[in-house]
Amino acid sequence: MVPKILLVDVDSKIPNLALMKLSSHYKSIGFDVDVKRLSISYYPNRRKLKYVDASGYYKVFVSAIFFDSPRFVNIKNAHNIQYGGTGYSISTKLPDYIEKYEPDYSIYPDNKNSYGFLTRGCIRNCPFCLVPEKEGWIHQVSTVDDIVKHKKTYFLDNNILALDDHKDILRELRDKKIHCQFNQGLDIRLLDDENAKLLSEIKYLGEYIFAFDYIKLEKIVTRKLNLFRKYFDKEWRIKFFIYCDADAPIRDVIYRLNWCKNQKVLPYLMRNINCWNSVNHPFYTDLAAYCNQPNIWKKMNPDEYITKRQPKNKKRQEIFLSHWNIK
Repeated sequence: MVPKILLVDVDSKIPNLALMKLSSHYKSIGFDVDVKRLSISYYPNRRKLKYVDASGYYKVFVSAIFFDSPRFVNIKNAHNIQYGGTGYSISTKLPDYIEKYEPDYSIYPDNKNSYGFLTRGCIRNCPFCLVPEKEGWIHQVSTVDDIVKHKKTYFLDNNILALDDHKDILRELRDKKIHCQFNQGLDIRLLDDENAKLLSEIKYLGEYIFAFDYIKLEKIVTRKLNLFRKYFDKEWRIKFFIYCDADAPIRDVIYRLNWCKNQKVLPYLMRNINCWNSVNHPFYTDLAAYCNQPNIWKKMNPDEYITKRQPKNKKRQEIFLSHWNIK
């Protein structure tokens, strides 16, 4: 009987790179590989306990991204099990001999895109981010050719523009006509004339994504946005991650969202998990539903939106508008 490996993808929305590399390795030495996707939600009110029967498997690998996901996973009848991913530990990494393998995309048969990291690490030290602690300073780990296997490619780098040689990579993407996106966002503070022009010349997928995390960054974010618009000036084709923390003043979030409206860029509200435990949880839910749906954001003002979303809940309408109009 051929020995079997079970890979458990706890909460990934995209193909899990670590599990795909484990699959490549174990298949290369004669194992059969099965995959179980649990699709546990990031949103606390949508999580449900999932059971996995590991009977008959030589070894089980379980990977989770988010910290709270593991408590919703119950692996039964596993005699040899290993946990990984940020949800379990920020220090556990694949061994180098497995990291070198190409991802086995066949374990995600419906996938049509390539994913990967050209770089790991970051030069920033944002309080809500684990990347510096987990991955260290910015450094290159792969080439374009290592990653691109499909017509469309999504790079998962946390701060590609911080790499000294990033302009060479952007030229390569442009010259090879790679259809791609840096979907974790680009550090707008690091834009200059040359890399802004290079980015505009790439066959880019969807919106160019940046971040506006704090009001104190408004001047540089505005200045760099204007710089980028010298080369790419399509309304609503630029998006900003808007960090939202329940411990911070709501007016700060609203200020940045109004800035997005005025600039004709799309926001994407990135809620800290504490927003779900906040007394303002319903407001944050309504706010995210407004900001994170481009057609609604572009076409409706706040009054129209909340009236349509909560037509019978006058109290919820009042709360939403009182927060939105706070000075």
